[in-house]
Amino acid sequence: MTQNIPEKLLKTRPQDYVLSGALLLASLFWLTAPSGAGGAAPSTAVLSAGGRRLAELPLDRPARRTFSLAYGRLTVEVEPGKGVRILESNCPAKVCLHHGWASHTGETIACVPNELLVEVEGEESEYDAVIH
Repeated sequence: MTQNIPEKLLKTRPQDYVLSGALLLASLFWLTAPSGAGGAAPSTAVLSAGGRRLAELPLDRPARRTFSLAYGRLTVEVEPGKGVRILESNCPAKVCLHHGWASHTGETIACVPNELLVEVEGEESEYDAVIH
């Protein structure tokens, strides 16, 4: 079954090239454009101990803060591109030190003996859940 398509419709016209180029540019832009809101606020590490807020540290600026808590001194470090971590702690088991870097919204680091909680807060969570 052959179709009778007029010969002039099968020829390539200049408009075809313009349309193809526009579609190609649009698809390249869509593939390379960053996802999410461009002006989204950076994530923040919120440190609280014993139910009270100790500090808020933005994750886009380097910082190192030391706190005196129940088991002595505890140092928190922020490094852009990596996130936040507990660098030093005088707690007995030092489980909080082994957590490593937290950088995604919703991630937490806890030092139970010191009653310290480090929570990463931000605009939107990248993940639904984080399982360790």
